[in-house]
Amino acid sequence: MARRILQFLAFLWLGSAGVALACRYSIRDTGFVDLGNSPVRLEFSCDAKFPDDVRASLAQAASAVLLDSNITFASNPDARPGEPALLRLVDAAGRTLPVAGGASLPRTPADAVQLLGTVATSPMRERLQKESLRSYAVVLLVEGTDNAANEHARTAASAAIARVSRLIPGMPKPVDVPPQLLSLRAGQQAAESILLWGLGLDPAPSSDPRLAIVYGRGRRLGTALEGPLITETALRERLVLVGQDCECDLDRAWLRGPLVPGRWDRGMQEAAAKALGFDPENPVIRSEVARIVERGPEPGQRRKTAGTTHALGYSEDSVDSMPSATDVAEVAEAMREQSTASSATNAPAVVPSGPVTAASRPLWWLLGASHGTAMIVGTWLAVRSSNR
Repeated sequence: MARRILQFLAFLWLGSAGVALACRYSIRDTGFVDLGNSPVRLEFSCDAKFPDDVRASLAQAASAVLLDSNITFASNPDARPGEPALLRLVDAAGRTLPVAGGASLPRTPADAVQLLGTVATSPMRERLQKESLRSYAVVLLVEGTDNAANEHARTAASAAIARVSRLIPGMPKPVDVPPQLLSLRAGQQAAESILLWGLGLDPAPSSDPRLAIVYGRGRRLGTALEGPLITETALRERLVLVGQDCECDLDRAWLRGPLVPGRWDRGMQEAAAKALGFDPENPVIRSEVARIVERGPEPGQRRKTAGTTHALGYSEDSVDSMPSATDVAEVAEAMREQSTASSATNAPAVVPSGPVTAASRPLWWLLGASHGTAMIVGTWLAVRSSNR
């Protein structure tokens, strides 16, 4: 009997240690890891008659300007004779965006550096990355020409942010700064065509407002919502996902959104590592997160999604058993009750602004270390009891 009890305790310790070590990352954490699933190429195609010195200066400028970005440069000098030279962006899905062609192509090294600088970054992309680095997530509202629809979308986004902000203290890895709402006005959109294209949107102006959620180092959550699909409920359900444990039974497609094309320099990388408590560029971390994202749910586990399959927007993954649209809303309700009960005396209605906290990180590592010790002790006890 004593042997069976010891074996049971050993296996219990092993199981609890595995769970503790598997819960180190939130979905927001995974957004800082480049999974390599959203490559963006800047392709230059020209025929053999195109000046070699111009092509060489463009390639040289690209190697320097695009160094800290997720954009790679490729030159194709084998275009059909007489075909105009073209510089364009190409994403993993084969979508393209012309950048320059013909007379607008740079002819000097200085012109090449200036043009490629606008490809690597833009004012709104820089602001979006900085806000997503310090905050829970960013809600980007791309305004349309219908002012009434814009105001309706802004109201829905603000309400969803306020609701989720009250839930953040009860989430697995709380963040001090709540979701931030940024607006891209119609007059700014021409200069932000690469951002809009990177979010999966048509860079051309639209009458309806469009809205995208970005987290981590600029990873998009689901597809953008447009017009009447922008509701408080849809946004709240999506925002709740960002704070969930990445090991929970959510559809892993939510973790595979592409990164917005842009520059992520050493300073931002170091700031992310300090805030998260781990280096998202570490090869071991990248490999671990990649396995989590690609593994999918356990056998028999139902894959939760936020809202309807139309709102999800990812069609490459099959779903055996579709849950109801209220699954994540129920999680949010449970979190709200927990947060209210634990902070009824001193928690504000909305989390105040401030830097990303790392206070909770040591607790996770301490928990993992303690369970790792328990795993070793449990294994020793199991072996000892089996030898008696």
